[in-house]
Amino acid sequence: MDISTPKKDQDTNNYPNFISENVLEGRYYVHEPVAQGESGFRVICAGMEVCQKTYRIDRKNFDYYAIEFIANGNCKLELDDKKSEIGSGCCFIYGPNTPHKIFSVGDKPLKKYFVDFDGSNALARMHEFNLKEGDMFYVGNQRWVQDIFEQFIESSELKRSTTRALVEQLLKLLFVRLLIDRETPGKLQSFSNETFTRCWRFIYDNYLDINTVAEISDACAVNKVYIARLFKRYANETPFQLLTRLKIKHAAKLILGENLPVKQVGAFVGYSDPYHFSRVFKRVIGVSPKHYAYLIKRGAIPLPK
Repeated sequence: MDISTPKKDQDTNNYPNFISENVLEGRYYVHEPVAQGESGFRVICAGMEVCQKTYRIDRKNFDYYAIEFIANGNCKLELDDKKSEIGSGCCFIYGPNTPHKIFSVGDKPLKKYFVDFDGSNALARMHEFNLKEGDMFYVGNQRWVQDIFEQFIESSELKRSTTRALVEQLLKLLFVRLLIDRETPGKLQSFSNETFTRCWRFIYDNYLDINTVAEISDACAVNKVYIARLFKRYANETPFQLLTRLKIKHAAKLILGENLPVKQVGAFVGYSDPYHFSRVFKRVIGVSPKHYAYLIKRGAIPLPK
């Protein structure tokens, strides 16, 4: 049974035609079609893509405004004939008036997030937060930005009646976050923030394969005590709390989506003792795994964020 991270469907009829086929893995939120001009501000599509080495985008124009965020790997970017090679932590913006080229480079797969939006008020909203077509900048606190993009994608799991308002609010939140965290290209990130981001990203990308802070320390070559200090400074949770939250969030989705026994789900996310797993699940979610499955199937509570 495949319970790994979902890959992009082979049937792309449900995706906009600008979604690339040259991806190893893709997860998307796609907005339901609405009448043009119905909203002054709307999200069209958002997603995460792990790109093939052959990934290439070459457009003279684009129907929407777009914000892209590089989470891992590197790419060559051309915005209005300005050429750069960018990597983890960089954001860039393009739109109807911005010719752009994006080429994956290097041995490490390019992982990036994006959101596409339009509307009569879209450009004015961007300008309110000092954002415009052709911008490229570094993001200081990358984890916050990546979390917002993940919430865009997870919105596809919610009821359609609530999704539109939610993703519009998430886009506004992204604007605020980028205003706060943007830094000039080429500016060196502080060593402590860079180290924190590296440790946070390792946990985020590998939480199913790790179980202790010691494993994080060894993999990132950072002392456990120093990691704890970094998380106290830059996050509202300890590294172990983040690891636990990600595991339990994944477990909750498996219980709902795969209809698996609690014991099997616990083992999959790293808890060999089903009783310990149930206790941890209840501490994080507020109810036991079995009760959670019962409530969520009745529509009493939403999927965890």
